[in-house]
Amino acid sequence: MNHLTEEQFEEVMQGKVTDLKHLRECKDCQRRLDEKQALANRLRTAFNSVKPDVSLEESIRDSIAEKRRQTELVVSGSRSWKNRLNDKIWTTIAAAAVLLVVAFPLSFYLWAPSSAIAGQAELVRIHEHNMSPHTEFFSDAEPEKLAAYFKDKLGFTPAMPCTGKGLAIRGCCIAHFKSQIAGSYVVSTPGGVISVIVVPDTPKEMALDRLPAGRDDDRVFWKSSYAHCNMVAVRFGDYTYSAVGNISQISHDYLRDLLGRLLSDNQD
Repeated sequence: MNHLTEEQFEEVMQGKVTDLKHLRECKDCQRRLDEKQALANRLRTAFNSVKPDVSLEESIRDSIAEKRRQTELVVSGSRSWKNRLNDKIWTTIAAAAVLLVVAFPLSFYLWAPSSAIAGQAELVRIHEHNMSPHTEFFSDAEPEKLAAYFKDKLGFTPAMPCTGKGLAIRGCCIAHFKSQIAGSYVVSTPGGVISVIVVPDTPKEMALDRLPAGRDDDRVFWKSSYAHCNMVAVRFGDYTYSAVGNISQISHDYLRDLLGRLLSDNQD
């Protein structure tokens, strides 16, 4: 299967492409398009939010105007190479100052969030892999054997919800999150099938937004939506537990309730 080229992605984003059959069928291209659209939105936000400090802008403008007045007093034929060199240096410094004012906030949007958004894309990728009928899981009815499997593969045993009350663990597997090994298990719930993915990155490092605290919440929950998935995360010990489900079936509140139950099942 030939994936879309960079030029084709650009044409799709500009609305120039009407035949979107490949894009509808290819999850890899859908993810790449989501990432490019997210970056484009951040660029627009960055440029819209760039507002140079008024005092700096006025200072640069006044300095340039003063320099212009000084040079106008000098007869062009008698200007020395030193005068001309000073003019060029000053113009360069002024332009660099303006560029710095623009570039600093822009770099915040371009560099910091891009790797964070990649974390969300990785969570969705792992969830989609878990939903594939070809994915092989380690499945056992005995929680002790599931715990031993994770202990052997990960070096630790992640928290897992107790079964029953509508919850059933389909199986668990080892995934790769940003070139690191991560634990993942799939849970069947009354609302739909979700993945719980255990990663070392914090929710803030993955650019998730903090959820308003509920009445009974004594932990901080985080949320986001990426591609066609909702996700909610919570920090537990040294790891982040991210619950991911299809956006058309699973709400953020539902995912938070499930993670809250997971935590309550594993409290000392």
